[in-house]
Amino acid sequence: MERTLSRRRESLLRALTTRHGRKNSGYCLGEGLRCVGEILKLRPDLIECCVIREDLAGTLDLPGDRTVLLDRNTFDSLALTVNSQGILVLAKQPEYRALDLPVEDPFVLLLDRVADPGNFGTILRTARAVGLREVWCVKGGVDPFGEKTIRSASGAQFAVALRCAESLDEAVAALKKRGIERFFRTEPAGGRSVFSEPDLFTRSAVVFGNEANGAGRIEASLPLNIPMPGSAESLNVAQAATVILFEFVRRSGEFS
Repeated sequence: MERTLSRRRESLLRALTTRHGRKNSGYCLGEGLRCVGEILKLRPDLIECCVIREDLAGTLDLPGDRTVLLDRNTFDSLALTVNSQGILVLAKQPEYRALDLPVEDPFVLLLDRVADPGNFGTILRTARAVGLREVWCVKGGVDPFGEKTIRSASGAQFAVALRCAESLDEAVAALKKRGIERFFRTEPAGGRSVFSEPDLFTRSAVVFGNEANGAGRIEASLPLNIPMPGSAESLNVAQAATVILFEFVRRSGEFS
């Protein structure tokens, strides 16, 4: 176990707090016991190193040849959160899956420029929980490998494959070629109910839009809503995705 960071690794850790640094390097950062534990379990082959605070020495099962132990002051200067749990992981970003490969799930979850890292990460975490193997997204939203997104997803980026299109039009065209026949666009009111639409999860894509502007226009798409008998106008995008994804679980018979 090392007790100092190389200059290269220290520079890399500091650079990865910016989107530009992540894009240029192909690396990302995870922080926290649960997040780091998940990444270690899911993709140990992508781990460059783990960085831990010295008071945690001997308490965690980490790869000794890729672990760096730092004093509190040095660690805190690198930590991503104010009250850090004392562990960081430096990892290569998983590669995006090509758009032209076959669709692996019964339906496709498509995120159109979702901008909040907490929302994006929560949706990925929920997608993993219901058993989806991939999530599609459109550029122009949050960085899927930003540290806040990884933390909110508990490292689900390393379990669920991501496909990223340059535009919504490109994503739709690619999905149609892969046999997707229907596109459902979430709406706060009106449209078809998520609880009664018969073809919601059959050769379809469910599109969740940007928090401020909603989903972009898709020709012949079908509006979809979550019935809300209360007085709220809408749910946030992560809440809406959770309801719809667990409706998929209910229909699949996993609760029976």
